[in-house]
Amino acid sequence: MDTIEDDCLLNALDRRLAAALGGSTRFGALALRWPAAAAPRAAETVAFRTNDVGGHGPITLDRTLDVEVVTARFAKIPEFARTDELKQSRLIPCADHDLEVLLTPPIPMDRWIAFEITVAGHTYRLHEGRWRELRENCGHAA
Repeated sequence: MDTIEDDCLLNALDRRLAAALGGSTRFGALALRWPAAAAPRAAETVAFRTNDVGGHGPITLDRTLDVEVVTARFAKIPEFARTDELKQSRLIPCADHDLEVLLTPPIPMDRWIAFEITVAGHTYRLHEGRWRELRENCGHAA
């Protein structure tokens, strides 16, 4: 996968991501995935602590990583501000329901989001907070 550096393309991808963050499936389905920084602690995680997301307080998120809980919150944020808020928001896996036993340092929420879209015949994936173009290599996606 190749990292995207074209600002116009990045803006177009981020606009589609902003729509998906609000719950739209027009450009594809949004998912939550364990980033590399948290994956080793997945089995111990019971719930997640978050910061104040979008000025509406913390998000109540359990180990199922229900993407609809996240999109319901981001739907309350103006679309133009969603991707910035995503980068400022943090998730912390916790080993208890009281959210006191933190298993990792705060991890930017954009690292937890998985999103794949096609624009002008090219497929792009948001993975670990970075947009990358998927390229064909010997008949298999890179």
